[in-house]
Amino acid sequence: MTRNKALLSALLVLFIQTITSAGEVIIVPSKGYGNISEAIVKARRGDTILVSDGKYKETLYVKDGLVIKAKNKHKAVVDAGGRGIGVTLGAGSEINGLIVTNATIGVFNKSQGTKVVNCQISQNWMTGIMAVRHLPQTNDNLIVFNRASGAIIWDARSMKSSMEHNTIAYNVGFGVYLGGTSEVSIENNTIAFNQKFGYKATKESEKSTIKGNNFYENLKAMYDYPAGNHNFDPQFSSPKVDMDFKPAGTCCAIRSPKNENLGVRFTK
Repeated sequence: MTRNKALLSALLVLFIQTITSAGEVIIVPSKGYGNISEAIVKARRGDTILVSDGKYKETLYVKDGLVIKAKNKHKAVVDAGGRGIGVTLGAGSEINGLIVTNATIGVFNKSQGTKVVNCQISQNWMTGIMAVRHLPQTNDNLIVFNRASGAIIWDARSMKSSMEHNTIAYNVGFGVYLGGTSEVSIENNTIAFNQKFGYKATKESEKSTIKGNNFYENLKAMYDYPAGNHNFDPQFSSPKVDMDFKPAGTCCAIRSPKNENLGVRFTK
């Protein structure tokens, strides 16, 4: 009996620890939380802020360890009002499914362990994503129609985080610019129709892994793209009218001649 009580007690402690580590889910808007910033102030590490459909005219500093997730992908819009940084990421934080727009810089990161997933980062006055020292795990995002570069990565030396399966297109500057001394992984992205080079790196950043990407109709560089990349028309369905970057006639993702998934992996 004593053994059973001890086992039950241990299981109860484990259950409580699991619930605590998972954190709470805070719905925005809801009673006490009129916008995302109010929820961030009251949230604690491990909490998830679940954002309902709508436009939120604010800029966000995401505290360490928080997750901000759109209830419905690309239906919650963070509108920075034309100036400042749209979203600044704290250590171990994540944004998922948001639209970030009308900022000077869409998303800014200099912290470890961050994630930018399933977002649309578009129509910002300068760069879509800027990462200094640490690159977020950047997956399945649309980084498009920004008035400078899609992504600028500066002095980022971690290979633990990478940019994979993003569509980086129609930006006025570079698709991706690696500056300072950066060593990162950029793989399986579609980088197309940017007005400057699809990919540009300083000599000190040439150790980065750049492979499996599709570079198409960007400004031609004086050098070839790194070996192991592709060059073919992604055949976007209706990018300029409907922000539809799925390939025409399909439901899901751009695929290379070798049948690899490139760019955003759309779901049905």
